[in-house]
Amino acid sequence: MANESGSATRRDERRAQQRERILTAAEQLLVVNGVERTRLRDVADAAGVSIGTVQHYFDTRDRLVGELFDWSAARRFAAWISPEPDDQNPWRRVETLVEHALAEPLLWRSRIWIEFLAMTRDEKLRAKLVAFQEAWRRPFREVIDQGIADGTFRPTMAADAIVDLMIMLVDGAEVATTLGAPEATPDQLRSVLLAASRVALGLHLGDAAAAALSLEAGAKRVS
Repeated sequence: MANESGSATRRDERRAQQRERILTAAEQLLVVNGVERTRLRDVADAAGVSIGTVQHYFDTRDRLVGELFDWSAARRFAAWISPEPDDQNPWRRVETLVEHALAEPLLWRSRIWIEFLAMTRDEKLRAKLVAFQEAWRRPFREVIDQGIADGTFRPTMAADAIVDLMIMLVDGAEVATTLGAPEATPDQLRSVLLAASRVALGLHLGDAAAAALSLEAGAKRVS
């Protein structure tokens, strides 16, 4: 029984690794070719497996795209919320969320997100996108509520409106990055987002020099 159990475990591990390899290849092709020009055959070639293997896990391209979104979004969300600042100061937590929302490789991540947004005409995928957007709102809202409760923030608008602003700025930064907009560097985009967040949250950091030092420190942490 022990040998059978061990064999089953190894078999499951190989399947998981193979599935991961297929999804990784699909994501790479999504960025380079877009969904419309990516075939299951292309994914199989890029993953180094047969098309039959791809179809074993994903019988249609629509299913592959749907599961690719779940896989890609889950990885991105986990990477976003996993870094924790050394202290629980609300503003430091906001800085951490912003820094890692626009973390490198920003161009790659932005292209993936834009490709998924372009597919919102598909009702199932649109529902997934809405759920993912809502998941991104929660960490921002939690830290804003924390900062209001302890007096760190004196917001100039409703908390939900500030969350909307942050999400829109992150999305806009990714569009600018994908388009290669002049001066749309990760450091510049983070600086703009943090400056807008500071105003919306009514954060008073003292004189302008202190605020500038905070932005500079954030840029250095990411680089």
